[in-house]
Amino acid sequence: MKRTFGILAGLAVLGAAVYLGRIWAQPPQPAQPPAHVQTRSGLVNMVQILKNYKKFQRIEEEIRAKSLALENWLKPLRDKAIALKGEYGSEKVTAQRKEEIEHEMRKLQLEMQEKEDQAKKELVKINGDAAVQIYHEVEDAVKLYARSNSLDLVMFYNDAVTEPDFYHPANVQRKLTQPAAVMPMYVAPGMDISDSVCSMLNQRYAGSASNQPAPGQPGAPTPAPAPAPGAPGAPGAPH
Repeated sequence: MKRTFGILAGLAVLGAAVYLGRIWAQPPQPAQPPAHVQTRSGLVNMVQILKNYKKFQRIEEEIRAKSLALENWLKPLRDKAIALKGEYGSEKVTAQRKEEIEHEMRKLQLEMQEKEDQAKKELVKINGDAAVQIYHEVEDAVKLYARSNSLDLVMFYNDAVTEPDFYHPANVQRKLTQPAAVMPMYVAPGMDISDSVCSMLNQRYAGSASNQPAPGQPGAPTPAPAPAPGAPGAPGAPH
């Protein structure tokens, strides 16, 4: 009986060795490629959209107007500072007058610095709020277009719009050195949907019954700032 078990065990080992030898001798089977998934994608040039989006253009104009209003308000103060500096360097100025000029200069510098800081803080907030608002609007328009046209993926990039700007050395260097930038070098006709998205945005903006935001919101008309106390035109200002 033991002899029989020994023979059977030997046959089993031999059979396993022969089977494994056949497997190892077979060439490795190539991995089956995954089923091909067809996707439709699109591209959006954010620079092109912002350049042609009328609402963004209006916001830019309002920000420029606010910056110009600040410059106009500061100009008399700067002119006065220049005049005081010239008077301070005159040979005829007395020691007492120099002290007075120093006091006036310190007061002017503090006043201008305070006004500049306040205006910069306000402009930074306006720019930030406008950027978020415009991005959301572009994002919503892209989603609507993608769903309506069966697009599975839409990516955006920032590039020049005109050919001279596209091949400008500064723009080319930016694209070559910008880290982790995916910039298209070739786009098949119909894949870039920037014009269609911008057209949707402008139609929505023009057709809105209330396209004027509430005061204080991004894009709302900015009233001219009231003159600071003591400034030209302010109540109680010296004449």
